[in-house]
Amino acid sequence: MSLRERKKQQTRQALLDAAGRLFDEQGYETTTVDQIAAAAGVSTRTFFTYFRHKADVLHTNSDDCLDAGVAAIHARRPDESPADLLARAFDEMLAESWTMGLTAGLVGEAFELPVLSPRASIDRSNTRMDRLATALVSACGIPRMTAYAMVGAAIGAVSGTASVSMNEGRPDEETIALTSRACRQALSGFR
Repeated sequence: MSLRERKKQQTRQALLDAAGRLFDEQGYETTTVDQIAAAAGVSTRTFFTYFRHKADVLHTNSDDCLDAGVAAIHARRPDESPADLLARAFDEMLAESWTMGLTAGLVGEAFELPVLSPRASIDRSNTRMDRLATALVSACGIPRMTAYAMVGAAIGAVSGTASVSMNEGRPDEETIALTSRACRQALSGFR
């Protein structure tokens, strides 16, 4: 990786860290883009080089997370069942998703925002489902309907369990373990 690419990654991470810290301290609504940029030591214009909207910071790792899951599916191990493969992909995605460390309250608040409305959540969910199911069909040769059913079951188990666990204030490690177990339970009927 070039020096320029490393610098870009460092700047992006500094913005994410500053935003997460400020959102936790002040709340999402009261935190401004100017404050995030200043806390990261960059200009407001630089912020908009990395993010279109302040709300993009809340779900910035979604693409990285999804990429990790798709990569895990494409790296299918010999004799790995579709259910085991998808469970492993979700484990990769869960590990990737905890890199920003947003609090449970902030995550809950995020879904109340107009830009992250139920419609936006459905669109994000459909994108995740499409990419994961398409990768699963490609890697395993299973019927498309089965792949979508598996991915839907896994998404439901993971998001429901994570939501309850975070709202109960459980530590991240416990939440990850609970969601991983819930995913495997949801996929056990597909073995």
